[in-house]
Amino acid sequence: MRNPADKACHNCRRRRLKCDRDVPACRKCALTGQECLGYGKLFVWNEGVASRGKMMGKTYPVAKDSNRASTNRAISTGNDLIPARHYDFLPLQLPLLDPLYQGLDDASRGYLSHFASTVSSDMVIADISDVNPFRSLIPFCRDHPILLHIILANSALHISCLHRRGLDGQLSDSADRSSHAIVDALSAKHKALVMLRRALEDIAHIDVDVIAAVIHLFIIFELISPGEDEWKAHVEGALRLISYLHTLEIRPASPAALVRDCITSDCLTYYILGSTLMNTTTLSDPFLPGDIIPSLTRAELNSYLSLPTPLLQTLFKACELSNRVSLGEMLGADPTPLLTQASDLLNTVQSFNVYAWAATLEGDPSSTRTLSRIHTALAHQNAVTIYILRSVEQISPAPMAGLRDTESLVTEIITHLSLVGPTDPFFKATSWPTFIAGAETDNAVYREWAVQRLREFWNLIPWGYLRTEEDVMRRAWGLRDGQERRGGWIQQLKGMERHWLIA
Repeated sequence: MRNPADKACHNCRRRRLKCDRDVPACRKCALTGQECLGYGKLFVWNEGVASRGKMMGKTYPVAKDSNRASTNRAISTGNDLIPARHYDFLPLQLPLLDPLYQGLDDASRGYLSHFASTVSSDMVIADISDVNPFRSLIPFCRDHPILLHIILANSALHISCLHRRGLDGQLSDSADRSSHAIVDALSAKHKALVMLRRALEDIAHIDVDVIAAVIHLFIIFELISPGEDEWKAHVEGALRLISYLHTLEIRPASPAALVRDCITSDCLTYYILGSTLMNTTTLSDPFLPGDIIPSLTRAELNSYLSLPTPLLQTLFKACELSNRVSLGEMLGADPTPLLTQASDLLNTVQSFNVYAWAATLEGDPSSTRTLSRIHTALAHQNAVTIYILRSVEQISPAPMAGLRDTESLVTEIITHLSLVGPTDPFFKATSWPTFIAGAETDNAVYREWAVQRLREFWNLIPWGYLRTEEDVMRRAWGLRDGQERRGGWIQQLKGMERHWLIA
């Protein structure tokens, strides 16, 4: 008979269970399907992120002693960060030498590390340490507590979604972990919101680039959350700040300005995609001032939304057209000018050379990455075409050219997207055309394809808005399948006056 271990195994200690202390492995772990971590000193190797010097922003392995007791306190901001709590699912992944990290408790370090390794990766196409602008924000947390809190909020919410995704309707440890993480997320968000209000009261003395990054992360928080409304106020605020930034070129450039192009691109795209299903009489032109376009073009290479700037501009004009159609129909105005504009927009969309654009952006026209970008852009091109056609169908005395054949456009979208699978970096850029194709089709097979693809998105990137997309798509089917189809599903969805963001 073997002598039992002197203490409980690491798994049982973490889960606060009575361990049988059997060697070489605990039988309780075996019965629950876990790998027993044993009884000795445990080290876990993870990636650290350098915050200064030549290695700033780069990652390197850091050893963690799992038996180390946390003696660190929250960074001195007047508020504690994350309440002391047992987080065995959050390994310490940050170096211990930087004063910022020495001031954080283990849970906050884990959240910050999760943002560096996972959340920031979701926000770009190619996740390379040297070129991921969102990971580059982490060193600035030392001097900007507001940035630290909103990063912690996003990371905690993301972790909550990861645990909730794995529940499948069953109660487990994941439910408890998800609940703890959501409490931490809301607490950190509240602290960041209080700091944001104070900062905006004294905008002349703040780092506007940092505040723009903070507001962008508030938008990301709302996208990860299944909410519908709060993203709109943050997007509009971010666009106002971005316009303000272009009047401050005489000021020294902020270190956070490196992320400005990505923030500009993301926020403008959110604004336009959100406007596609919102009914309003006027839309502010997000392409003003004029030097916004170069910023968008620079961001195209690594934007996770990957919607070509020329198509984005046309889609904005289509949103304006859609709103004018609704207003003109109510007032009984002559539809001819609107139909002429729709025809011009369709010509603009079809004349956009996707192949030349992708080759210019990527450099190698035959690379796998270039081909994926082409398929993604062609899907967007067809989706914008469907949007324009459906926006004006109720004012056309006869179906516009192409309106009767939107099913062929759906087929083209599905064909292109089928070549951009879940393991492709561009997969995350195909959510909006997936939604448009699914909402437009009457084909049961295509509808099921769209549902399954959106669920693949959720399995890959557990952001709440992806669940909202499936719900809105099913609403569109209800409108298309109903007896009253006047106005088309796009106009009818807009008539519900909801703030859906389908990105």
